[in-house]
Amino acid sequence: MSRRIVPVSTLVNYLKKVLDENPVLHGVMIEGEISNLRTPYSGHWYFSLKDDRATIKCVMFASANKNLGFHPENGDKVVLKGDVSVYVADGSMQMIATNMEQSGIGQLYQKFEMLKKKLDAEGLFDPAHKKSLPAYPMDIALVTGNNTSAREDALITLKKRWPIAKLTEYPAPVQGMEASGKIIEGLQKADRGNHQVILLVRGGGSIEDLWCFNDEQLARFIYQMQTPIITGIGHEIDFTLVDFVSDHRANTPTGAVEAAVPDINEVSTALSSYHARLIQAIRNTLMHAKKRFDYNQNHPVFKKPERLYSDEATRLDYLAEKLMRYQNLPDEYRNRLNQMFHRLSQLIHTEVSSLQIQIQDDKQKLIMHAKQNIQTKQVLLDKHSADMQHFISVTQDSKRTRLEKNMSLLNAYSPLLILNRGYSIATKDKKVIHSTKEIAVGDTLDIRLSKGTLKTTVLSKENINDNEG
Repeated sequence: MSRRIVPVSTLVNYLKKVLDENPVLHGVMIEGEISNLRTPYSGHWYFSLKDDRATIKCVMFASANKNLGFHPENGDKVVLKGDVSVYVADGSMQMIATNMEQSGIGQLYQKFEMLKKKLDAEGLFDPAHKKSLPAYPMDIALVTGNNTSAREDALITLKKRWPIAKLTEYPAPVQGMEASGKIIEGLQKADRGNHQVILLVRGGGSIEDLWCFNDEQLARFIYQMQTPIITGIGHEIDFTLVDFVSDHRANTPTGAVEAAVPDINEVSTALSSYHARLIQAIRNTLMHAKKRFDYNQNHPVFKKPERLYSDEATRLDYLAEKLMRYQNLPDEYRNRLNQMFHRLSQLIHTEVSSLQIQIQDDKQKLIMHAKQNIQTKQVLLDKHSADMQHFISVTQDSKRTRLEKNMSLLNAYSPLLILNRGYSIATKDKKVIHSTKEIAVGDTLDIRLSKGTLKTTVLSKENINDNEG
């Protein structure tokens, strides 16, 4: 029996027709977690909806989402209503959503936030713990997957920016259940390799693809590493736990390399500028030194050095002659000078002793006078204090008596006492009523009693002549 051979498009279109015509797949409602959300300029939303066992591609066109009232984010748990169909271009099954309702935060994002708060509370994200990066690293370690686009991007960028550095690779899987353990092994080897900086990079992907970088043990290991580490995981919007504990977080693998090494062209330009400035500085220094040497060489002191000591020599000769004259004085003059010096010394000693005695006497007198003055002031202060206390006491008694008298008068004339005897006060629109002429039948009055207020309506009124009591 021969089989019919058909083109791919025929099969895909047949499957699309089967799904489109199946009433069970129209208006179906499913619940799951949003991932890989894309919102291009067209306004359409392209995303995946998943649970822990399956994933389905979804699209929600702008005409359906424009009045939704909220914008979903990766990790949001939602309920979709729509039709299941096939996207002919790639033959994949997809759901065309016509409505979306929020259903809570996805489990993976919830787990991520809880672990993030836990490690943050323990201080693993503290900026004070982060190590500084070397300015010109010459020995770099790279931890990433083999034959990945992230590895290629890192190698290309490193070769372009800083080709003079030595690079050592420590391959490790960057996706899957066992990836975090393998990454820790790679980082352990790199940390023991005496490298100047370590790069941990991985290309973009869904939260499931990057989940190994949210492993608690991996985050704790990076925190205690001795070598500075830079992470470049996913894209700009992707954040993992290792980004928070690393010494520097880059938005992409390329960005990680750019953060780790300088641009060799910029360094070369800077070195050329420094070299030119250094040569110019040396020339300026030599020129100033030569000018100073020429100036000193032509200074009169070097041409006639005897001028340095000629004045002192003359003064020394003068003092020598003076000493000789003193030594040649007769003994009689020498004895008289010695006697005068002795008498002058005695006189100075006597005057100093007398002055010291006088100062001591004046000091004692001053101390006694100060004590007497303090005692006098203390007595006066005590008297004023007693007078003040008496005045305050008398004034308080007087004020208290007057206050009690006024309170008695106030109580005697208080309208509350009158109300307590059974009287009341009638008011209309908060104005006291004195006469029946001020009100009309049907008016609403407020009746103030000694305890409480009544609101009443006037049913009738009886006028009293002015001459009646």
